[in-house]
Amino acid sequence: MAGLPEKPVFDRMVVLTGISGVDLGRITSHVERVFRAPVYKFEEYLSSVFKAPIYHVAELLLAYYSNTAPKFIRAFEELLGDARSNDSSRLVVAMHLTYHRRRHIIPNPVLHLMGRIARKTVIVNYVDDYYHILKRLLDRVVRGQTPGVAGAQVLDPISILYWRAADHSYATFFAAGGIEVIQFANKHSVETHTRLLAYALGVEYQGVKNYRKVYVSHPITMVRKLAEEKGVPLNRFPDALEIEEFKSLLEAKCRDLIVFSPTSVDELILRRPKPSTEKSEEREGGEKGVEEEPLIETRITREVRWPHPDGLHDYPYPVDLADKGFNNYLFPVDSTVKNPGYLKVVRSLVEAQIESRDLAYVTQADMVVAYRPRMYGALHSGVETEIKTAVAQTKPVYSIMPKEDGSYEYSLFRLEYQLSDVEELLSVLHC
Repeated sequence: MAGLPEKPVFDRMVVLTGISGVDLGRITSHVERVFRAPVYKFEEYLSSVFKAPIYHVAELLLAYYSNTAPKFIRAFEELLGDARSNDSSRLVVAMHLTYHRRRHIIPNPVLHLMGRIARKTVIVNYVDDYYHILKRLLDRVVRGQTPGVAGAQVLDPISILYWRAADHSYATFFAAGGIEVIQFANKHSVETHTRLLAYALGVEYQGVKNYRKVYVSHPITMVRKLAEEKGVPLNRFPDALEIEEFKSLLEAKCRDLIVFSPTSVDELILRRPKPSTEKSEEREGGEKGVEEEPLIETRITREVRWPHPDGLHDYPYPVDLADKGFNNYLFPVDSTVKNPGYLKVVRSLVEAQIESRDLAYVTQADMVVAYRPRMYGALHSGVETEIKTAVAQTKPVYSIMPKEDGSYEYSLFRLEYQLSDVEELLSVLHC
């Protein structure tokens, strides 16, 4: 057994993490192919030590944590021993921060070691849309790769969302302790993935080593509603395509920028109730009928999703969460995605995680670019919140405000740098 180092033995450790279904394999393969850096997969070491598949190891951890944890340490020691024998100053590890078993979220017993291994540690926490995560998990079960998640091991949308929230919280905890944490969604472009990994590894990529991280804030909800009103598929709606073209242009023109996009996770897709043809009648007690709140859509097509670039992962459409495959293997559809009360909880969790994730993007960015914050001549609450958050964190904010969008009625205390077009922005950023 190699033993744990008493002091850091690597200059840098990069931890690639995410809940099951995020498909870290695509990311680790990209690291090994582009950067020629070996990625040590902690769960493979665990399976070797326990001589059991990881889903069974997680169950043992839940039932007998204190007795099981030493074997996790042993697996990590073996991983470090193999890494040290390669005589490299960098260590790249793929591992879970937490495990999910029997509706419990269980912390990885080696988390307390994260700050001891290298002089600098960077954790990249990958996230993805919950419906595509569930689709990948279903496909694994059907192929017989993870049969243990079926049956009593329910993995439904709420379970996935709570698990993802737990990982976000653990990552935030590490950030408070001085470890750099980057929240990052899979549906960014391949180029964005590569630049982020180069930044995390601290290596040069295409002549660039010093990167600037930028979060692009822009209207979303109003764009989606307008596309719906006009009967145009969102993925072909001109305003949504214009915003995505801006992000692509910014990335292409500014080779030292890592562009974080809020729409790389797009889960607040609502199924609005059909308007009633009958007049609202008085209910018992004099209460009038109220308009029904829209529920989360459970059948996701490409047409209702915000357009996204080609990335490292595949995204087949449609994904129907009420399909019999989900019912047979992952969760009972009648009591979950076919239940309006259940879908209200899903919506509340999605909304809460949009807020925490987007604010995390602002926090980890060096600057914020607000693209058309007064699109349609209106203020957009999400954009306003992100601008104020960035200013409060003393980050520069650049707002692109074409004349046709109008100006702020009250310009005092607007501390962002207002620009009229993209060319001005590229000039200010020295791209």
